[in-house]
Amino acid sequence: MITGYYCTNIFSEQAKELIAFYTQMLEIPFVKTDDDNSNGVYLGFMENAPTLCIWDCKKCGVEPTGRQSFVFQTETLDLTMESLKKKGVSLSEAVRYDWGTYEVRLKDIDGNEIVIAEFV
Repeated sequence: MITGYYCTNIFSEQAKELIAFYTQMLEIPFVKTDDDNSNGVYLGFMENAPTLCIWDCKKCGVEPTGRQSFVFQTETLDLTMESLKKKGVSLSEAVRYDWGTYEVRLKDIDGNEIVIAEFV
């Protein structure tokens, strides 16, 4: 029986760069690593909560992960977008949806979709 959700693995050919994108551009905190600072790096927001784990697929001897879609939340989307634009991150136009989110989309360096949503 499944008892919890641990992490999402991302196997990348550009693990160091991908880790830098998530930690520096999106400011997602480093949680821990199983190997070193470029392989098996866990990123997240709370202890004992699911994380993103980035692996160097060349070091692990596996194929890159297919593209994913990650949804992150923010308290103020406009301020978050302003901060990301200052860092040179390309963003879509923000959209307000009838179901109660105000969100923007972007891609990481591996082409994964990132949705940043403000729940209104």
